[in-house]
Amino acid sequence: MSAPQTHEPARQLGLLLMSGQQWVMTSLLRLMEERGHVNLNASHLTFLSNLDCGDTYASAVARRMGVSRQAVYRSTRELQRLNILKLETDETRKTQKIIRMTKLGQKIVMDARACLNTIENALSERIGERALATLVANLSRDWGPPLSGD
Repeated sequence: MSAPQTHEPARQLGLLLMSGQQWVMTSLLRLMEERGHVNLNASHLTFLSNLDCGDTYASAVARRMGVSRQAVYRSTRELQRLNILKLETDETRKTQKIIRMTKLGQKIVMDARACLNTIENALSERIGERALATLVANLSRDWGPPLSGD
């Protein structure tokens, strides 16, 4: 007599996307730790990914992330304590604050980019180049505005 077959229910797309994001972030944090960046967490890396290469205004980061400027300042202060960012007053627009990366911040961003390339290469090996290209193409499409209950 054979064992009864159990069928796992199909996982919903939203859960699959969150699981994929978790896999990427966990891999990124582990690879960054191997490069000596032990004080970083997922929030730090997400915040840094929303900064421009040069000077960035806190208000622009808030808009990009969909958070308040106060939340941006909290994250910036935390990253200042880690010597990754510095916050300065814009001399031309006194009410605006500029977020700048320190040398360490620049190194972290360069290392994160290299780690993300490693992750993408590993994923390509695991699921195949064609599957990865299809995934990237579909995730890059315009999905339109988020849905609402209206």
